[in-house]
Amino acid sequence: MNQKLLALAMAVIPFASLLAPLSQAQNTDNLKIASEVPQLTDMQDLGHRDPGQAIDILVSLRFNREEELNKLVEEQSDRTSPNYHHYLSSAEFADRFGPTVEQVNDVVAKLTTAGFQITGVADNRMQIYASAPSVTVETYFKTEIHNVNQGSDGERYTNVKPALLPAELEATVDAVVLDNLIVNSRTPDEAEPQPLGSPYRGPKDGIGPGTIATAFDFPVQHDYDGTDHTAAVIIDSDVKDSDLTTYWKYFSINHTGTVSREAVLKGKVGKYTSGQKEATLDTETITGLAPGADVIIYIIAELNHPDRDAAINQIVSDNQAEVVNMSFGQTENIDKVFEKGLLAGNAKGITFVASGGDYGSDHGKVLVPAAEPHVLAVGGTELTANRSTGEWESEVAWPSSGGGVSKLFSLPSYQNGVPGLASKKKRNVPDIAFRAYNDSRFVNGAWDTVGGTSWSSPTYVALQLEINQYQGSRFGWVNPTIYMVFQADGYKYTNGHFYDITKGSNGLYKAHTGYDNVTGIGSPIGWSLAKDF
Repeated sequence: MNQKLLALAMAVIPFASLLAPLSQAQNTDNLKIASEVPQLTDMQDLGHRDPGQAIDILVSLRFNREEELNKLVEEQSDRTSPNYHHYLSSAEFADRFGPTVEQVNDVVAKLTTAGFQITGVADNRMQIYASAPSVTVETYFKTEIHNVNQGSDGERYTNVKPALLPAELEATVDAVVLDNLIVNSRTPDEAEPQPLGSPYRGPKDGIGPGTIATAFDFPVQHDYDGTDHTAAVIIDSDVKDSDLTTYWKYFSINHTGTVSREAVLKGKVGKYTSGQKEATLDTETITGLAPGADVIIYIIAELNHPDRDAAINQIVSDNQAEVVNMSFGQTENIDKVFEKGLLAGNAKGITFVASGGDYGSDHGKVLVPAAEPHVLAVGGTELTANRSTGEWESEVAWPSSGGGVSKLFSLPSYQNGVPGLASKKKRNVPDIAFRAYNDSRFVNGAWDTVGGTSWSSPTYVALQLEINQYQGSRFGWVNPTIYMVFQADGYKYTNGHFYDITKGSNGLYKAHTGYDNVTGIGSPIGWSLAKDF
């Protein structure tokens, strides 16, 4: 499963305010842009990076027959197509769409000649990792590298002019990553399946998995606990097995799945960082709600652009996980490398799920990866459930639920004709919502409670694993199916597919009947949705 990589560190993330305009000479060079300038704003430009200081880069190779790949992914989610749910194995994908060994060797040779040291090649040949002095990177990609201060994340580096793709690479390379900026928006501080039940609350009165499974009627309450299905978590820290065991024991969870780890690039198994709380929240949520499922934690060194892109690529290359959780976000930017990973994963039947953000409408801004059309974006609600039985009683929008309209992505076909959208031309976020307030978590030997869509996202991951088990199939790009079920049935059944959230707001947007840019379609009713997928 591991990528055959040598060590390397890198980083990338968008910020707009530092930018120097591209020179006139570069404008007339007629070369394609290989890396846009990151679009983050909260950082201080420290000036030109020393020419001799090393830069680690990620080089992304082109798909072969990309138009055919896009068409295939569309058809895999179309019930009328002969390709519906005909997902590819890793070998099939590499044969049809992946770069050839000859193409990889050609790029490696050209990079080496230009002065780069090759530090690794991904198993699926989609990415090459290299290192070179800053001056070499600047000369080869016709850009400028600056050091920047990213606040609590310290000194970083990034390109402050768009990097241009050398003509000799145009046929085989479509993007590069030249920064190591942090791209995160964290949440603020084989047995018989058994239905989840009491205790419904944790020691500090936080919500437990039994409440979520009961209130939203998860398939685990009907003997589908995710057995033989696998989720992946992308995060920058390991979790402690002792924390997981204590959590399962307290909530009487019959955990029969496995939790394993994979190190990506410089990520280390057994290393605990500030991301441990998030990693624990994600893992406890998935294993608590789908106790028969397996979870693979893909541990990266930092939540930066290159590490995140490499993790997506490794998950897709390994092709063991069928649902991927991403409880992080950053300001919208064009990331060709990341988008390619999503597309390749969808072709293999992998579903990508991301938290919608925890800062409300944030003046209309939305985050990626949630805004990516090939990602299911999950917003947040506040649930009132019966304290004795866990039954759903009422639900309102969580005021910090991320939501709004993308500035970069066009309206996806699955949102066409959906009433209530804030925009009929651009991607609307979120797609659905789950409770995002007052979760019980056991981390570092102590109980606490936590809120955020970083809880909502892994909640849906667990549900999708159980849907896959019930249906006996992966679902890949799940967004078209969810919207199709919603548009066909809405909320009309007593035991419907979604709870319609009609109260509350996240600032600019108010919850109302039907779709809204606070809670999306609403919160899924698991068992009903599973049967109609």
